[in-house]
Amino acid sequence: MQADLIQTLNKEGIHEYGSAELKKFEQQLTKYFAREYALNNGNDQAVELGHGPIALAADDLADHHYDEGLEFFKAFLDRETMSYTMAFFDDDPDKISTSDKSLDQAQTDKLRLIAQRMQLTGHEKLLNIGCGFGYFESFLLNEYPDLRITSTTHSRDQYDFLHQRQKSADDILSSDRFTLLYTKIDDNTASIVGTEKFDAACSMGLMEQINNVELFFNLVSTLLVKNGRMFHHLIVSRDLIPQFLDPQKTLIGDYFPGGKVLPYYALRRDFEHFTFQDSWFLNGMNYWMTLDKWHRNFWHNLERIYPALMNSKRVEYWNNYFVLCKAMFYPENGAAYGNGQYLFVRK
Repeated sequence: MQADLIQTLNKEGIHEYGSAELKKFEQQLTKYFAREYALNNGNDQAVELGHGPIALAADDLADHHYDEGLEFFKAFLDRETMSYTMAFFDDDPDKISTSDKSLDQAQTDKLRLIAQRMQLTGHEKLLNIGCGFGYFESFLLNEYPDLRITSTTHSRDQYDFLHQRQKSADDILSSDRFTLLYTKIDDNTASIVGTEKFDAACSMGLMEQINNVELFFNLVSTLLVKNGRMFHHLIVSRDLIPQFLDPQKTLIGDYFPGGKVLPYYALRRDFEHFTFQDSWFLNGMNYWMTLDKWHRNFWHNLERIYPALMNSKRVEYWNNYFVLCKAMFYPENGAAYGNGQYLFVRK
C-alpha cells in the first residue's frame, strides 16, 4: 500500500523522505541559506520592534497552517508531548547529530529545560500564550501539584482537541487547575484573560507571528503582577537577515503567514515595562534533528492521511516545508540559525 502511494506521488514529482531527489533539493536549499548567512555575517543593526499591529495574519495562519487536522499532526509529532516546536537533544551540535534520544524524550527534555529557566517554584498562576495541544500543561501540572495554568489558542483544531481532553476524567487537563481560552492576541485579550492576574507568562513558537513586539510586551505586562516573569521560546537568526523580517519577501510567508524571524540580539534588552534577565541560544541542529524526525514520521505514516484526509498538493506543500526548514537550520552546524529563549521581569 505504502509503495503504491509513493509511486503515485512520484509521478506528480513529489519525492519521499530519503530519496535521492529530495536529498539533492535539500542540499541546494542548504547552500542557498549558507550563502545568505555568510552575506549577513556580523549584521547587528537595530531592528524596529514597535511598528504596526500586534500580528499581521493571525486568522490566515490558523486556517493555513495550524488547522490542517488533528490526524495530520498525530502522523508526525511525537506521541508523548505532541510538541510542534524544537526538541532539545544537546548543547553540542556534534553530539546532537549522533544523539540516540527519542523524539519523545528530547521534547520532554525541552519542556523541563523551559520550566527550569522560567524559574518556576510551583506556586504560580501561569499564563501560556499559544498552547498547542496542551502537553506542556500536562507536564507542568504533573511536576508542580500547586501550579495553576490558563492557556490560550487561536487554532480551532487545537481548542477542540483540548476541550475533549478536559472532558476526560483521567486526563490531568480535567483538573480545576487548568483553564482553556479560545482567543487571538489583540486589543481584547486583556478583557478576556484578566489583568494583573498572573505570576508568570510564557510562549513557545508564538513570537514568530508577533509583528509589533513592544505592543505585545505592553499587553503581557497588563496581565502580570508586579515582578511577574515573562518567558519566550522562538526561532531566531544569529545575525540580522533583512528579508526574514518581511513575510512577503521570502517563502516564510507562503508557509507561515505573517511570520518573521528576529536576530537573537534584538530581544536582549529592557523594554518599557520589562527588565531583561537572561537569554539562551539553542543550536539550530536541535531543530534540524527535530524536523528530520518529523519528516521521516510524515512519510512513514502517510497512508493514514493520504489520500483520505490530504490531497497530493498538500502532501507536496508539507514535504517542501520540512525540507525548507531543515535547510535553514543546517548551515554552520546550527550556529547561524536556532532558537532563542528569553526571561524578563515586569517592572
